[in-house]
Amino acid sequence: MKERIDPLIAERAPWLFSGRPHHRLAYAALTRVLGYERTLTLGAEYRDLPTPEMMGRLAKLIARDVQISGLENIPRNGPAMIVANHPTGIADGVILHHLLSPLRPDLFFYANSDILRVMPQMIDLICPVEWRLEKRSLQKTRDTMDYTRKAMEAGRVGVIFPSGRLAKRTGLKLMERPWMASAAMIARKFDVPVIPLNIRARNSTLFYLFDLIHPTLRDITLFHEVLNKHRQPYRVTVGHPIAADRISARSEEGIEMLRAETLALGGEHAPAVSLVQMTRLPGMQKSPRLTSP
Repeated sequence: MKERIDPLIAERAPWLFSGRPHHRLAYAALTRVLGYERTLTLGAEYRDLPTPEMMGRLAKLIARDVQISGLENIPRNGPAMIVANHPTGIADGVILHHLLSPLRPDLFFYANSDILRVMPQMIDLICPVEWRLEKRSLQKTRDTMDYTRKAMEAGRVGVIFPSGRLAKRTGLKLMERPWMASAAMIARKFDVPVIPLNIRARNSTLFYLFDLIHPTLRDITLFHEVLNKHRQPYRVTVGHPIAADRISARSEEGIEMLRAETLALGGEHAPAVSLVQMTRLPGMQKSPRLTSP
């Protein structure tokens, strides 16, 4: 598993592998703080598991305080798209799979193709997307659309985080970044409804501290920020489906409407996510909890 994970770290923080004495010290300190050995251990344990079992085990680790409302708005069959804000990263996908797969075991996620370099068996769940403009290619775009076409023809439901990046901390709030237009384009192209879904959750204080210091430090917390989610609550709200013909043919207008509908579901702090509200105080109950009004 080390041979799969280390290249991802090196791409995000190449200086850690420079061999210089101070960088070696930094590497040793960071791997300890970020639970690197635990990540390798879990990675080896999950390495050959079927995707549903792997996702179930991850959810058991982190889905400790999860509440969802509006599940009745998820269609029980037929093709559809779910658009969601993106406050925390990979854990957002794990939690949504935990909540939605019992209703729609055919669901799939649009996600960075890097995840398939770590767990290639997830190709049945992951439609690989290259969010970084500088790394996009015509072939990668074709691969994404081929996967989408086959999934829509099979009547599956796709989950997409149109920002392609985590929400940005501004003071004590998380602000969703601008959305890329692909979700609106896909909905209109395949004439499928779009269900807005709002997530209220947060990353660790360490993540936001690293973000202040340097983006490469933030980026290497990738796996650590999945495994620590048992410490914080998740609140999810599902909105009413939006028919494809309600989405503007002008992609930028269409995606702005979907973004606004999604963020409006965020409660009293909408369109932001409150870091204070989404912080569990020490001593609060941490046993598994899932409620759906």
